[in-house]
Amino acid sequence: MKRILLITENLGSGGAERQICGLAAMLTKAGFPCRLITYVENQFYEPYLRINGVDYELVKELWNKKTRVWRAASYVRRYGADVVISFLPSVNKTMCLAKLLFGSKLIVSERNNNTCITRGDRVQFNLYRMADAIVPNSHSQGDFICKNFPFLAKKVRPIINFVDVNRFTPAAEHRENGKLRIVTVARYTRQKNVLSYLKVARKAKEEGLAVHFDWYGDKLHHPDYYAQVEAEYQRLDIADYMTLHGPESHIEEEYRKADAFCLPSLYEGYPNVVAEAMSCGLPVICSNRYENPYIVEEGVNGFLFDPENVDDMLRAIRRIAALSSEERRQMGLRNRELCLERNTEDAFLKSYLKLINDII
Repeated sequence: MKRILLITENLGSGGAERQICGLAAMLTKAGFPCRLITYVENQFYEPYLRINGVDYELVKELWNKKTRVWRAASYVRRYGADVVISFLPSVNKTMCLAKLLFGSKLIVSERNNNTCITRGDRVQFNLYRMADAIVPNSHSQGDFICKNFPFLAKKVRPIINFVDVNRFTPAAEHRENGKLRIVTVARYTRQKNVLSYLKVARKAKEEGLAVHFDWYGDKLHHPDYYAQVEAEYQRLDIADYMTLHGPESHIEEEYRKADAFCLPSLYEGYPNVVAEAMSCGLPVICSNRYENPYIVEEGVNGFLFDPENVDDMLRAIRRIAALSSEERRQMGLRNRELCLERNTEDAFLKSYLKLINDII
C-alpha cells in the first residue's frame, strides 16, 4: 500500500485543520501507512487524532524558516513517503521547493478562494508547477486556477469538503428557544467579516427583532483584530443580542440548539462549518460569494446576502426570522439530504484515493 505523509502548520480549530485531520483518520482506518506532521504548537485536534489511532508528530525542527525546506525534504526521505499531501499556502510553498530534493509525489491543497491575484499569488501558483496535483476544495477556486494559470489546468482536481454525518446530526427533538438563535462558527478574522456582523446585531436590536446571535471561534489567531472586535462589541452595546464565545470542541451540540446558521465571510473556499450546520439540519444564511451560491439555493435551503452591505445582511436575517418553525425545519431537512448526497467521508476518501492512484 502507498505510504502517505500529510503536513500542515498546526492542529488549530480551523476548517483546513479539520479536513486534513479527518483525511489522516480515514487513511489510517482504511489501513494505509500514513503519518500527519505539524511544526507550530496548537494542539486543538490532537485528541481527535489520538482517538482515531493516527500516527501524528509535532516536528519542531521545521519551525526555522531558514532551514525548513531542507529539513522537510530530509523528513520526507527518512519517512519513505510515496505521496506527500500538504495543506495551507505557506506549507504548500515549502513542499513545492522541497520537492526538488525528494522523489515522492506531491499533492497541494487549496483551502480558500482567491479574491484577486497578488505578486505572492503569482509566485505561489508558479511554484505549483512542482506539484503533481492541486486540490482546491471548491469548484469556483478550481475554475479560477484554470482560467488564470492555464498551465496548471491538467493538475487541478477539486475535492469538496467532507462532514462527519454521523457526528453532525439533527436534534432528536425540536427546541423552542423563545428568541431565534442564530449560530456562527468561525475564527475572529477580517475574512470572516465580524465587525460588519456586529453592526447587524446592533440594527437587529434597534428594530427589536426576537433574535440572538452566538459566535464561536478562535480569539487568539489574530489578536489585534479580535481587540477591534471586542472594542466595537462594547461600543455597540449588544451583549443582550450577541455572545462572543471561544472555540468549542463539541460544536455539534451548539448547532443542535440553534434555529439557523450564518456565515458572513467576505470570501471562503468550501466552508466546513456550512456543511456541518447543514448536516445538523439547520437552514443557512451566508454571503453570496464564490462557492456559497453552489451550496445555498435562495429560499430553498437558506438565504444569501451581500457581505459588504449590512442592510442586505439584515434583510436575510429578517427573512429567516419571518419563517414559521416548520418552514425552517423543512429547509434544514433539505440540507441534511444534500450533505448525505455530496459531503460524506466515503466520497471524500474515494476521491483522494483515486487521485493518488492516478498520479503514481
